[in-house]
Amino acid sequence: MDENGLHEQLRHLQTERVGGHHALHKPLLLLWLFGRYLDERSHATSFEAAEAPLDHLIDRFSPQKVPTSRPFWELERTLWAPFTEDGSPLAETPRSAKWLRDNGARGGLRDEVLNVLDEPRGIFSAADVLYEYFAPGVIDAVRSAVRLVPPVFLRPAALKREAPKTTTKLPQTTRTKSREVPIEFERSVRNAVFEWLEDLTAQNGGPIPFSQMTNFIFDGTRIAVLDPQRGIHKPAQLGAALCIKTVYRRSGEARPYEDELDSNGRILRYKYRGEDPSHKDNIALRDALDKKLPLFWLKGIDPKANYEAHFPLWLTAERSEQHLFEVSFEGPPTD
Repeated sequence: MDENGLHEQLRHLQTERVGGHHALHKPLLLLWLFGRYLDERSHATSFEAAEAPLDHLIDRFSPQKVPTSRPFWELERTLWAPFTEDGSPLAETPRSAKWLRDNGARGGLRDEVLNVLDEPRGIFSAADVLYEYFAPGVIDAVRSAVRLVPPVFLRPAALKREAPKTTTKLPQTTRTKSREVPIEFERSVRNAVFEWLEDLTAQNGGPIPFSQMTNFIFDGTRIAVLDPQRGIHKPAQLGAALCIKTVYRRSGEARPYEDELDSNGRILRYKYRGEDPSHKDNIALRDALDKKLPLFWLKGIDPKANYEAHFPLWLTAERSEQHLFEVSFEGPPTD
C-alpha cells in the first residue's frame, strides 16, 4: 500500500449516513489511533483503553451517536486487525462493549498502514484526509482532541536564537555512518530540538511529561529524539548522540547508572552504557564529543515520568577507565 492507496481507503470508509451526516466513529477511531501512534509509537490498543477516550470523541464530534464497541468490529480489515485476548481474529459481527471487555479485545493498525504513516508528513497527510468527514468549523478542535496538531518551529526573529535551516534535506538512509551526516544538518536539527524543548517547558510551566516529547517534526519528517528504554539516544537520521537521560528514583532506590550531579542538581559526569567503550551508544556519545555537538539532558523528577530538559550541554572529556563522559554547560572543549 502506498500513500495514494491509503488515502483512497480513508476517503471511502463505509460509514452510515443519517440526515445527510456521516456517522464519524470510524474516522474518530483512526484519528485517535494516529495521535496515539505519533505520541507513544504504539499502533495497537485494547478496547478497554480506547473505550473512554473514543466515547468522549464520539459524544463531542459525531452527529450520530453510536456505541463505542462498533468501530472495533466494523473498521475495515485492510486498515485494522482486531483480535481477542487469546489471539483469535475478531469476527465482523456485532459485539457489545461488555463482550469486548470480557474477551480482552485488542486491535492494531496494519503494517502496510504504518509504513505510510512513517513517511515524511505521512501521518498528518492521512489525518487531513479524515478531516474531510468533518465540518470545517470543528477541524481545529478535532486536531487538538486527538493530539495531531502539527508542530510549528518558525517564530518571529526577535524571539529566536538562530533559525534552524529547515531547507536542509534529511539523509536518504537511516543507516548512514556518522561521518556521512552533514555537520550543518546535525546542528540544524539540534537548534530546532532546543527551541521545541524551550516551548514545551514554557507551555507546561516547568517539567515536561515524557509523552509530549515523542512528537518532534523536522522538515516534515518525524525524528525520534529520545528512547523510552535507553538513557543514551542517537536518532536514526543523525550521526551522533542527541540526548542523555537520568531516570527518577525514590530516595534509597538504586539507579541503573549512578550519574554524578553537582550541588545544583546539574549533571557533571554521565556513565557509559555498560562498560564496553565500543558499545554503539558509547560510540554515539564519543562522536558528539569529537564533533563538539551539543546535546540535551533529561532529568527525571517524579514517578509520573515528568522530566526537566536541560540544554545545550557538551561532552568535554571521556574517562574510559571510569566508564563515563564529563559534561559542561559552558560550551564545547577548546583545542
